[in-house]
Amino acid sequence: MVTASHIFRGEGDNLIVNGMEVAVTSVLKAYDLALIKLPYEHPVKITELGSATELEEAFLVNDIHIVRCRVVNAGASLLYLGFRCLDMPKPGDSGSPILQEGKVIGLLSSIMLDSCMGIAISSKVLRSLGNV
Repeated sequence: MVTASHIFRGEGDNLIVNGMEVAVTSVLKAYDLALIKLPYEHPVKITELGSATELEEAFLVNDIHIVRCRVVNAGASLLYLGFRCLDMPKPGDSGSPILQEGKVIGLLSSIMLDSCMGIAISSKVLRSLGNV
């Protein structure tokens, strides 16, 4: 499992996933990503990764809400997102997936409230984690 690392102190931090306590196994500070190894018997849904389409609608999706946005620019490792100023991500949304056409194109890393913009780690980086 992968999420934003800035919400943890570091490797070994514990969190609860579907009622099971697990720990951060690796932190990739250059990408603001934390890797969490789930036990083999833990049921997971594998998420399909997609590629960002610029200037198209996307959605931040988590257990609490869905927030519409638009991909303003898609670089090699970062996506730049535009949000409606009255419907911005909330504290705690870091690490939420950004979806286009039902596929994950990135993970929210940060937001700038004054400009209604956000930055997400690109699915290109997430694909490269298979080599980590």
